[in-house]
Amino acid sequence: MPGAEVTRGKTDDGISLLKAAMMLFSLLSVLLAMAFGADRLLRTDNFPVRNVRFEGEFKHVTQQELQTAVMNVVRGNFFLINLDAVKARVESLPWVYQASVRRQWPQDVEVRFSEQQLVAYWGNGVFLNQAGDVVRVTANDLSAELPRLEGPEGTGAQVLDHYRKLGQILAVVGLKLESITLTPRRVWRLVVKNGDGDVQGRTSVAGGRMPGATMDIVLDQDQPEYKLERFARVYAQSLKNQNTNIAQVDLRYANGFAIQQTGTHAAGHRNTSGQTGAIGTGRTGAAKKG
Repeated sequence: MPGAEVTRGKTDDGISLLKAAMMLFSLLSVLLAMAFGADRLLRTDNFPVRNVRFEGEFKHVTQQELQTAVMNVVRGNFFLINLDAVKARVESLPWVYQASVRRQWPQDVEVRFSEQQLVAYWGNGVFLNQAGDVVRVTANDLSAELPRLEGPEGTGAQVLDHYRKLGQILAVVGLKLESITLTPRRVWRLVVKNGDGDVQGRTSVAGGRMPGATMDIVLDQDQPEYKLERFARVYAQSLKNQNTNIAQVDLRYANGFAIQQTGTHAAGHRNTSGQTGAIGTGRTGAAKKG
């Protein structure tokens, strides 16, 4: 009957509206519960941080220094702690190199850090760390063997990188790079020590350079590794065992290098043709600086 069909249709519509209302009510209830829970969870006074744990070397950094550094940024709600701020505070300590911070359930904060590894003196009174960053710390337990590096501001990483590369080249022929300086004109000045006495336990070298004697090496920015390798080969073949006391070696030449002995002026090598040339190339004629 038409009347019965209309009544049934109205009943179905009513049920649909009731279901929709119940679903909306349920959703609102869930949202209210979540809002209430979040409000309670994130209140500053609730869920305070219980402990801050530090893990690291503790060779130069103390527990008290770390606690003092983070004291003002680990107070309050465990879930609201600014981990980046904690990390920044820890890394602000001069002896801290890097730090990582994480929450440890249920209410602890864990801080892991590594200390600075000082690899060289830098200028006067400061140091370079393993990344070539300038570090200003007080250190009384450092090895006297640390090399001395120097250069214009902002060149620490560059100078350290060249110290490592050039030092490896010299070590192959028994020479030790003790210091390296990059001048404002971008000239490399190296102080090199004869390491034979240290390596072989000798106090003298018959017919050669005395162990422990130093010489200066000058390089420019044009292929410094290549030029130093060229000198190292000649040094190993003919200079190492000569009765010479080399004061300075100038490698700023395209075709060779010039040697200055102690108490003399710099001079080229006189080759078999009677002309003066740079040592190490076998060419005649005066060497030209690159």
